[in-house]
Amino acid sequence: MIVKGANCVNRAGKMAGILIGHSEGGTIMKIMPAVIGRRTRLIIPVGLEKRVSDDIGDISALLNTPGSSGFRMMPVFGELITEIEAIRILYGLSARLVAGGGVSGAEGAIWIVVEGEKELLRACESNLRAICLEPQFAL
Repeated sequence: MIVKGANCVNRAGKMAGILIGHSEGGTIMKIMPAVIGRRTRLIIPVGLEKRVSDDIGDISALLNTPGSSGFRMMPVFGELITEIEAIRILYGLSARLVAGGGVSGAEGAIWIVVEGEKELLRACESNLRAICLEPQFAL
């Protein structure tokens, strides 16, 4: 099993995009022989704040055009794990993205509706509240 984060995700297209800054393809190119050649499971945890509506193959083609500058992108298939899948896996609950964004520290936030059994909802809410109370990351 290999776990590799992503820079963008299109859940409808079931694809992630990974930015590449190194001329030899970066870490994603190093792991692809194992993923494809040895059929190693690739798990891609990626936050919904990185969602894009355009086709990731099209985005990659644009960024990888000869003569372009800046990062390149590798479109990748794998087991996408967003907050929605994490809630399903950890609590057995159904979650849906309903909105995004905010102010005063909620920039980039996601708003989800979670449905299911009351007891499971309580456990999920308790854990999510604890995560939300963690201090902001600072450089």
